[in-house]
Amino acid sequence: MPRPSAPPNLSFWYNIEYMDIGFHGAAREITGSCHLVETRSTRILVDCGLFQGGEDSYHRNLEPFPFDPRSIDAVILTHAHIDHIGRLPKLVKDGFTGRVFATHPTRLLSRLMWEDAVKVMEDDRRGSRKAPLLYSRKDFSRAFDLTHGFGYGTEIRVSDDFSFTFKDAGHIFGSAFLEAEVEGVRIAFSGDLGNDQVPILRDSENLGRVEVVVLESTYGNRRHESPGERMRRLGEAVRQTAGRRGTLLIPAFSLERTQEILYELNSLVEGGEVPEIPVFLDSPLAIRVLPVYHQFPELYDREAKALKEAGDDFFRFPGLRITKDPKESYGIMSVPPPKVIIAGSGMMHGGRIMRHLARHLSDPGTTVLVVGYQAEGTTGRAVTDGAEAVRIDHEDIPVRAQVESIGAYSAHADQDKLVRWAGGGSGWPERIFLVHGEEPAMESLAGRLRDECGVRVDIPALGDRFAIP
Repeated sequence: MPRPSAPPNLSFWYNIEYMDIGFHGAAREITGSCHLVETRSTRILVDCGLFQGGEDSYHRNLEPFPFDPRSIDAVILTHAHIDHIGRLPKLVKDGFTGRVFATHPTRLLSRLMWEDAVKVMEDDRRGSRKAPLLYSRKDFSRAFDLTHGFGYGTEIRVSDDFSFTFKDAGHIFGSAFLEAEVEGVRIAFSGDLGNDQVPILRDSENLGRVEVVVLESTYGNRRHESPGERMRRLGEAVRQTAGRRGTLLIPAFSLERTQEILYELNSLVEGGEVPEIPVFLDSPLAIRVLPVYHQFPELYDREAKALKEAGDDFFRFPGLRITKDPKESYGIMSVPPPKVIIAGSGMMHGGRIMRHLARHLSDPGTTVLVVGYQAEGTTGRAVTDGAEAVRIDHEDIPVRAQVESIGAYSAHADQDKLVRWAGGGSGWPERIFLVHGEEPAMESLAGRLRDECGVRVDIPALGDRFAIP
């Protein structure tokens, strides 16, 4: 590819030999993160995630990659959410044999997420014999064997022309953004950035001086409530549930959101701010995740460290019941209200929450508390948007429950945080690519970055490639 002449405002152009970025997922949509960085000698994939939401996502995940997996030298994982790691075992199945880089918690959490994904696929296959598996247990075991864990702040050299450092993104436990130097250009991949002042996690680290940023935009057109408002509304939801002897359903992502809610319920219950009623953690994956949190207390924020040092297990409190096996899960139905049920999946498109929704959505005494982003095409999006009925297990379930949302429980930064973070590296980058967003959010964020910050902003479509700079 011939290199075009340099625009006058890109002074770093003359230091580069050749690089481009291909956007093969999370391009004008939320899920399927997959960004390919190519130099003259190296091909690096940043994330390799599942597409989620919509009827076609299953078939999209089965499609061949738009590049030869055997040609990829390395994969870098920003964090363990399935829309960032979920197709890596397929990449291995299709011929990838290179190295995979992740933080230590991401490495361990990824194995749990892959194991859970395979179990879901196996269950789906039993329900529909024609459904092919995306990958097998052997494939994700091979993917895990290729994955190497590293700490934050350590420079990692992948090749002569590509080195990078993991920095804390504050999104989920072990999450990172990348600061890389590629062919002399300093480029950052945000992965997913978290809110500030969330339970357990440290705030996102500041972005260093870079010329190019690939930036998530999930909540690019939103502003979240304050942390105090978030906890107040959670406590209010529990008190109202107890007062009317109803059921509070919290569909929560098994990784991070569930742990944050347990942390804050621990504080509310032990502080006497809410009555002690049964709280069921009905998420096998969330239960298996807890030991990883216990393994890395050095990554907690100051408040969580202080609680741990004082001997408080903030994942356990009076009234909490952990349902590990299916029999215990079904037993929740026989427990009279008031009660709180925390179950996956967070977008209400599978998992144990579906059984609870089928039973309780038609009851006006139920509250559904939405605490995370709901992608287009999911049951969660339909419920949040005010659908009169949703289809669960081939049955139309009327929605008579109250539905409330707390945006500040989202693990994603809002618009103010995204803009503040992108400009925090001793000056604005020359160029920003927006990914991980629906178009209204992307356009809103792009407009603010262009108008207020004077930054060149591109919004890639799926399959687009851009020469850098």
